[in-house]
Amino acid sequence: MDATQAIASINNNSDVGPCIRGLVICACGSTGRIDESVNLLTNMVKCDLFDFVLTFAGVSTMDSVVVPALNRFVENVYVYDMKIWDALEESFGEDRHALNHSPVFLSYSEMETDKDNVRRRVVETRVLAYSNLSDGRPWGLDIYRCLNAKCRAPAYNMCFHPHGKRFYGKRWLETKIRYICFECQTTHKGIPCPTWIHPARSQNFGRVWYNWPLSKEQKGEIGIFE
Repeated sequence: MDATQAIASINNNSDVGPCIRGLVICACGSTGRIDESVNLLTNMVKCDLFDFVLTFAGVSTMDSVVVPALNRFVENVYVYDMKIWDALEESFGEDRHALNHSPVFLSYSEMETDKDNVRRRVVETRVLAYSNLSDGRPWGLDIYRCLNAKCRAPAYNMCFHPHGKRFYGKRWLETKIRYICFECQTTHKGIPCPTWIHPARSQNFGRVWYNWPLSKEQKGEIGIFE
């Protein structure tokens, strides 16, 4: 019996009933960053093997930093019966220390009712991140690169600052940025936040989310060309 059949057997057991099937992978690096890995994890949800898959999309992860927020996420889902994405925002979104340490990858399913009143299962894959200009992560994107076509230096070789009028509260994403590239010595000013980056529901400054993986066009907006 494979995993899919085993889970179906559990769901069909009247003594157990339907349950939320989740997979948490305490890993980092390519697991939640490389497109091929991201697509494989997403397919686990699309194939109805799991209701959610959570892992980390940072370069490195320390268990002692992320586990407290991870425990709250699991509690929110299984004890307080929160929706999966809401549970993530109420756990990692409220823990600046954990989210600043590593972005969180979450692929999850939920039931939606269309205009014909038909319920269907929808799968979303997102990354929740923390924007930290001083640490080289504009809008939480440590994969950002220099926009100079002859350079394309990585974010850790660039210095980011707010530029122009600064906005706060729910409008903080309207603040533009500038950066100095240490490799090509060029300065880019007045860079707006890409439209596909969204503020997290949390009222805390700096939390953002975006669909994952990024499209070719989205990568081009942040200096990544394949």
